[in-house]
Amino acid sequence: MADTQKGNSYLILFALWLMMFSASSQLIIMVPLLPDIAETLGVNAFWRGMLLTAYAVSLSVSALATGPTSDRIGRRRILLYGTGLMTVTLALHTVAANYELLLAMRLLAGVGGGMLSGGAVAYVGDYFPYEQHGWANGWVMSGQAFGQVAGIPLGKALAAGFGYRWPFLMFAVTMGG
Repeated sequence: MADTQKGNSYLILFALWLMMFSASSQLIIMVPLLPDIAETLGVNAFWRGMLLTAYAVSLSVSALATGPTSDRIGRRRILLYGTGLMTVTLALHTVAANYELLLAMRLLAGVGGGMLSGGAVAYVGDYFPYEQHGWANGWVMSGQAFGQVAGIPLGKALAAGFGYRWPFLMFAVTMGG
């Protein structure tokens, strides 16, 4: 692999890693923030749980729909749309004044997450030589795992200092990176 190609490969891996880190972190931080969200927005346990369910359902439907779409329009475009949608909706979490708006943002974040999850793996398959697929996907998916490990302490520290909305802004910034 030429030096320029190799340098671009590392940059692409970092971008995909950061994207997966941010997507995973914003999902996992919801669990410890649910009590604060419920208190602020005045919702019961059922409706708190719907914030998680809405994200998961919309991610699943989106992943199924955008997989074939990425075959037609390209992985890069799907990743850009998914990153843009996730970045905007995470930023809008900070101004969601009521439960309904936050639920809508979770649904839209799930759509973006569905675009990113399959899109990242497919992009690796298109960009990297076959003999590097495992290596590259390992790096990309480690971003997801690291987000699950680091997302809670990072998010909780921000929430403790500034309120439950701030972790979403931080993950919007890292997503849009």
